[in-house]
Amino acid sequence: MSEELLQSKPLELGRYSYFKLGNSTLTQLRNAKVIAGPKTKLDRKKPDGLVLGPDASVKAFVEYKTPAEFKTKAQQQKAIDQEIEVAKSLCKVYIVTDGQKTIWINPATGNRILREDGSEVSSVVDVLQFYPGGMTSEQVKVFEELIDMADASLDAETDVIQTPELLDPAPLAQALWQKIWINTGKEPEKCLYNVVELFVFKFLSDLDVVKSHNNFSAIYRVRTRESAAEALKLYADSSRKNIRDLFPKGDDGTTVINGTIFVNEQGAPNLAQAGLFGEVLDQFEAFDKEHGSFRHIQRDFKTRLYESFLRQSAGVKALGQYFTPRNVVRAIVKMSSASTLAPSARVADPFCGVGGFLLETIVGNPHIYKQFEPKNGLVKTDMTIVGYDKGTDEKEDERTIILAKANMLIYFSDLLAQNHSEKTLQSFSSGAFNSVFKLLRSNLGTFAKVDDEPYDLILTNPPYVTSGVSSLRKAIEEGGLAGHYTSGGRGTESLAMEWIIRNLAPGGQAIVVVPDGLLIQKPVLNYISKTCRVQAVISLPTRTFYSTSKKTYVLAVTRLHPGESAQTDPVFTYLVSEMGETRDNYRFPMAQDDLNVAADKFNQFKGSPATFTSEDPRCKVVAFSELAENGNWLVDRRWTLAEKAELGIVEQPTEFTEDEFVSLVTEAQTLLGEFLGSVHVDD
Repeated sequence: MSEELLQSKPLELGRYSYFKLGNSTLTQLRNAKVIAGPKTKLDRKKPDGLVLGPDASVKAFVEYKTPAEFKTKAQQQKAIDQEIEVAKSLCKVYIVTDGQKTIWINPATGNRILREDGSEVSSVVDVLQFYPGGMTSEQVKVFEELIDMADASLDAETDVIQTPELLDPAPLAQALWQKIWINTGKEPEKCLYNVVELFVFKFLSDLDVVKSHNNFSAIYRVRTRESAAEALKLYADSSRKNIRDLFPKGDDGTTVINGTIFVNEQGAPNLAQAGLFGEVLDQFEAFDKEHGSFRHIQRDFKTRLYESFLRQSAGVKALGQYFTPRNVVRAIVKMSSASTLAPSARVADPFCGVGGFLLETIVGNPHIYKQFEPKNGLVKTDMTIVGYDKGTDEKEDERTIILAKANMLIYFSDLLAQNHSEKTLQSFSSGAFNSVFKLLRSNLGTFAKVDDEPYDLILTNPPYVTSGVSSLRKAIEEGGLAGHYTSGGRGTESLAMEWIIRNLAPGGQAIVVVPDGLLIQKPVLNYISKTCRVQAVISLPTRTFYSTSKKTYVLAVTRLHPGESAQTDPVFTYLVSEMGETRDNYRFPMAQDDLNVAADKFNQFKGSPATFTSEDPRCKVVAFSELAENGNWLVDRRWTLAEKAELGIVEQPTEFTEDEFVSLVTEAQTLLGEFLGSVHVDD
């Protein structure tokens, strides 16, 4: 080993590293395991510098000249010719530079590397700036992106680097879910947890977050050279533990992965499923070879990962309770005050499921997303963003919040790709995943969380059931919390609505998905009217949600300030028939999207409620006094049959499954029991 190698240290360039050399041969570099790859007849050459990937692969060969040696075109061409054959044997990018002018060469052709618009890549490479503090984070990202794109798209037949085509792995996700479900017979949701865990593993491997000895390629090599059983052992004993170390548990004991088909509850490999594990690896590898790595994933896939599984009929009922359809989430975030929140604002989803409302709020608003960019290796936000989910000490009850954290990891894949030192990854756990999503281990869940500071924005789709509410109210009383729930409404939806309003800051906004049953409960409507200004009531179509035919609405309110006078502004109402996708298990995209139109018009309405008008027949602006006096807020009843016919709405009789019918009968029995219990008959 040369003295230079003993003394030199790689300089970090985002995911890549730079070795400043000049006195070490390629043979010495291979022997020292600085670089990987087969030997060549040019290994006696001594490169000036190499840009290396995390797996020791050479990504770029750097030839450095003094400005005096790089003035004329003849000098520049001589410099290019000097080591082009060496560069060609090692990598796809050959960089020749004097620190002031840089030429990027495709070593396979000897031509300049071009951008898609035909211009030459001319980004200056000055190795003196590679030292710590020499480049801004933006400059590092530009360099990293150029190497990424060249590595992904530059080949022997082209000199053009192209923006990689974004990948949609939805078909793979569905195929894997189906395979695991059919082969194991496990509950659909348990199969989902395992597919998500393996997707997280593949994501982190392709982003170079999981290092070479633990990544997908390493596991797959063991699968092909040894056996599926040995591959599963390595995954369970090393790769999986590595991920859990990089993303430590939060105070609630949950992290981003927790599948229990290929490993047991203690994390040991379940060798009975080794054959299935090998088949799953084969499908990942085949997809990778055909379509490319997971480094460049369509945003739509990231946001719809879990919805892919709901298209499997076996999973709809079991999994649907956790999900609000993405089109509904995006419309509600669009309607919200998220884009104008102050840097120190507080945002919550008190019944967060897999976290869609909060994640869409973060990625849909650049000023919020930017708060999660690491600074000096740490993720620390000024804004408070929190999602609660109910759980117990049972492992099964942890999994929804684990899915939320895994969901956030996939949403943040771009940030993780650019910032993945061990310190920063662990900071993502503490400052993002674990600080945002919290499991509340009690039967009351969020209903016991009465000590929160007020929130400026609450977006949520709370649970709405009637059966079991009496025991819930009893637990509230026994816990000394009855004073926090005094509106007198029925069902968990009334408890949820009161929690939301009590936890809104004055002037704060809440947008909530509510069932029709809430909007006919006079005590609850009176409570809302006294404490809030009602901004909007939007009627959603039946079968908006995967697992229920229940009629639902979007209710938007803002909390009144102390002493603020009663509401005089009118209320925005809208009749939605379609929401941009079919309302069956398949959820195919469709052109008609009344909900998105409603969101746009609501934002116009917010600018001047008193003067807003619309010619849209689906939109009606209603005086609040008229709504309040009506006794219910079921706004779709404000459209006559003739008006609905004009809109092409033909009201079909609602069809119920056997389970849904039993649920409705049970709810009716509960309501009747409550009613009879409140009636006193004289003897």
